[in-house]
Amino acid sequence: MTERSDQPLVDIVIPVHSTTRPLGRAVASALRASTGAAPGQCRVTVVAHHLTAAQVAGMLSETQRALVNILECEDKGVTAAVPRNEALRGTSARYVSFLDSDDTLDPGAVTRWLGIAERRGSDLVMPFQHHENPRVDITPIVRPLRRSDLDPVKDRLGYRSTAFGLVRVDAARQMGARFDESVRTGEDQSFVMALYAGSRRIDSAPGTPGYLVHADADARVSRQSLPIRDEVAAALDLIREPWFAGAPDELKRSYILKYIRVNFFPALEHAVRSGTWDANYARSANAVFEELTQYAPHVTDQLSRADLRVARLLSPGAGERELLAALAERRRYTTPGALRTERWTRVLGRQAPLRVVAASAVQMLRYRWALAAGSRN
Repeated sequence: MTERSDQPLVDIVIPVHSTTRPLGRAVASALRASTGAAPGQCRVTVVAHHLTAAQVAGMLSETQRALVNILECEDKGVTAAVPRNEALRGTSARYVSFLDSDDTLDPGAVTRWLGIAERRGSDLVMPFQHHENPRVDITPIVRPLRRSDLDPVKDRLGYRSTAFGLVRVDAARQMGARFDESVRTGEDQSFVMALYAGSRRIDSAPGTPGYLVHADADARVSRQSLPIRDEVAAALDLIREPWFAGAPDELKRSYILKYIRVNFFPALEHAVRSGTWDANYARSANAVFEELTQYAPHVTDQLSRADLRVARLLSPGAGERELLAALAERRRYTTPGALRTERWTRVLGRQAPLRVVAASAVQMLRYRWALAAGSRN
């Protein structure tokens, strides 16, 4: 068990904005996550967002209230960006670890990550992320047998865009890493990408103990239907960040390719199926796609032929059935159209579909093995 300290090694930060959240569960897991750590090494800080400290205290047991710090922050914004930034600015710890109030940490997880960071000098330790429901999370799609000293481009770190794990506070501050308070979804994109662009060393912690995403978190903002520009605003807003200009084009390209595949195309399908697709939405989607592909040089060269067919259907006159069929075709990863790029010279590119799909298959095997074996460093 941890106990309160003004100068802990790790601050485990849990933002909470509603009394309906299972905060007690998250706090209990955060306390267990530091099992084995020396007394005072880990502190749990709950950040009250749109709540008072008294309301948050009422969500906790008497024992938990004695062990955690409760911090009130400004009642602005609709995402966890505000309380996370507040905690990052104010913490006196060497490291910070963010936990959503819907989720939990496995027993001993933070102690494990702390050991990795202290031994290796990590600015960022990326955890094993597993789910209570059958969903499989194979991100990041790293190179085979790679687990330490990760490369943001070669190990496709952009596919993991959440701020979970362990972050060295001084490194984040020096990089100007912050959560985007202006977007409605994806507020952690700017924070994570700044870490990828500027970290001296990034390591992973494969296998359990790790971070557990619970199935009862269905009310997350990121799952709500939004206009297409809002769906990708977190990515497009990165150009305003002070570190962006100095980031390598290859990193920008790898990230935006992930965003097109994982965020943009699914948003299109949701729009059609939910009945929000119309001529105005089509025009907006086409404009957004053009903006995304201008984000870095040669983005379209790494998209599949099936991806580009979807892009050509982003017009007011395109039929919804045809668009849905094209969106389904791009996900059939055993077909030539979903694996080939327009130019044969790009088909074996690191971020091209063929290599991403192959690496994903390997990562799936590693995920299954890690989940079953509970591997440790």
